[in-house]
Amino acid sequence: MNNTLEMTPEAFRQLGYQAVDMIADALGRWQQRREPARRPVPQEIRELLHHQPLPRHGRSPEALLSFVAENIFPYSLGHNNPRFFAWVNSPAAPISVLGELLAAGMNASAAGGDQASTYLEHAVLNWLKEIMGFPLESGGLLVSGGSMATVVGLAVMRYVKSDGQVREQGMHQSPPVVYTSTEGHSCVQKAVELLGIGHRFLRKIPADGNFRMDLAALKLQIDRDRAAGLVPACVVGSAGTVNTGAIDPLDEIADLCAQEGMWFHVDGAFGGVARLAPQAADHFLGIERADSLGIDPHKWMYIPIECGCVLVRDQQAMQDTFSLVPEYLRDDRQLPWFAEFGPQQTRAFRALKLWLAIGQIGLEGYRDLIERDIELARLLQKKVREDPDFELVSTSPLSVTCFLYAPAGADNLERLNQGLLEVVQEEGTVYLTHTRLNGRFVLRANIVNFRTEEADLDVLLDRLRQAGERCQKL
Repeated sequence: MNNTLEMTPEAFRQLGYQAVDMIADALGRWQQRREPARRPVPQEIRELLHHQPLPRHGRSPEALLSFVAENIFPYSLGHNNPRFFAWVNSPAAPISVLGELLAAGMNASAAGGDQASTYLEHAVLNWLKEIMGFPLESGGLLVSGGSMATVVGLAVMRYVKSDGQVREQGMHQSPPVVYTSTEGHSCVQKAVELLGIGHRFLRKIPADGNFRMDLAALKLQIDRDRAAGLVPACVVGSAGTVNTGAIDPLDEIADLCAQEGMWFHVDGAFGGVARLAPQAADHFLGIERADSLGIDPHKWMYIPIECGCVLVRDQQAMQDTFSLVPEYLRDDRQLPWFAEFGPQQTRAFRALKLWLAIGQIGLEGYRDLIERDIELARLLQKKVREDPDFELVSTSPLSVTCFLYAPAGADNLERLNQGLLEVVQEEGTVYLTHTRLNGRFVLRANIVNFRTEEADLDVLLDRLRQAGERCQKL
């Protein structure tokens, strides 16, 4: 066996054809709905993948790709399929899949420096600032996703609120108090714990009847904390919660933060870019006033995972929070390195796949696609309302629908819906998940998929009904 990693251009080309064929065949199956929305990994393949011995000798690239085709590629999470309605996972735009391949071929370490990846990332960051209404002079960084965007945004907040002392002295004073909604994403708690603030200083503010942060409760809690000698420092608003797609009253929160001298971070990982959609735009008023903002192009911009973004209004504060440039990397002739604006030194070239997708789709194309997803959600809600076997539980300005299978005479709806959800997930023709709203178990369907059509909504409800009827007979 030849152990060299080198490969002739022709050998690489043939392997590339094999890999591209694998993806292209899958595209055809997704488009023609010829495979389940999600295929559970069989037990024997779980064991095969999980308990592989360390190879003592290499295998041929052809054999390895064949193994991938048979045992790995068919068993993804499923969100490329038009009948996948779970979580907030979108399909990848095919052109951006090619961008991922090309970026890997370049193998750019996108920390900065005089290379194409640097200038392209600045370009796409400027595009994202324009989409989100942020000034071009604000700071920006492509990151792994919304969780890291929250960590970076709150790290800058912590630096600013410590008057720049936290890098030298750490959290030696009373930690800043951070406020979010009970419907806020778990990444907020992770961030305050990772940053040494601690969840003792995280306040989870109740939500109102529309699952938005209760502004009166927020004001009351801030007053109580000030009276207790604490330092209210930051409010994290949601521009699209994962449970229901609710959007907090961002403009009012921005007003309150301005009055109180507090930092305003917006978690727009799911819904931020939906400000482009005319029917949702008014709900996002105030997002452009945030001190820091996270969005996830790998959600509603259809980019392959990973691709998140954090924007910070005060670029200098962002740089001051993270900049630590070794002498061997210093070059004042170049733009500041991206490594000076976040925790990573070595960074993937995420900008290429994003640039390709934005270039192909364009601003108006994204507006149309997001608007279409929201309209499909409205259509699903209409179908649920009009069907006596279902109960609509919640809606939002975005694309999440929470509902129940609730035929006349059915008792113990929670047990019934838990049972039918297990049946539907195991079958895999459609795939959705659940959540709890006010302690109540509900089915949750989300549409962030450019492949989904009205007929897929009918299949969803039909499969749920069939599974529910089976469960009632048990």
